[in-house]
This record gives sequence, C-alpha cells and structure tokens, in this order.
Amino acid sequence: MIRNALTCDRDGCLALYLEPAEAESASFESVALEAGWVVRPAAAVLPGYPAAPDVLAHLCPACAAGRGPVRERGTCPACSGSTDDLEAGSTCRYCRHVAPKLADKWC
Repeated sequence: MIRNALTCDRDGCLALYLEPAEAESASFESVALEAGWVVRPAAAVLPGYPAAPDVLAHLCPACAAGRGPVRERGTCPACSGSTDDLEAGSTCRYCRHVAPKLADKWC
C-alpha cells in the first residue's frame, strides 16, 4: 500500500507524518490537520523565502506550538518524535501527543 507523507518545512526538524492506514475514507489533508499539522504560506514560515502566496509550507504540531523542532525520531503518530512512557500513556517529547496505554487483556 502506498501512503502519503508530510515532512516539516522548518530547518532542522525531523518531523514526519505518515497517512494512517485506517484513514482511507477521509482526505489526507483533513487527517493531517486533525493530527495537528499546520499549512501556511511559505513566506510566513521560512525566513528569507520570497513572498509567493501560492507556495505553502507544512509545520509539524511541535513547531506550530513553539516546542519544535523535532530532533529525535520515535513512535509518535502525530510527528514521529521520540516518546516517554508516562502514567497517561506514551507522550511525545515534542508535540505532547499522548497515546493512551492499552489495558492488559488476558484470556
């Protein structure tokens, strides 16, 4: 299966968003926006970029919130940043996305 992907356009950011397999019915753009990705004119995001209103840049959730850039990749489903296992669940060090812990299910 071929999936869409986004990378953050900020310098030095390693953020990556892969289209979830279960998102086949929704558009990739809407799923990425729901995950916290931001699309802005490139001139507003990238210093020194010529002001071209039709050129867009993508910002990961961490950079959009001022907590980026993502420096270390891991398992975060929103930005592919590294995570810490906290009480609430697997928490991204960068975008702060929390993947709740699954309850142990024994047969």
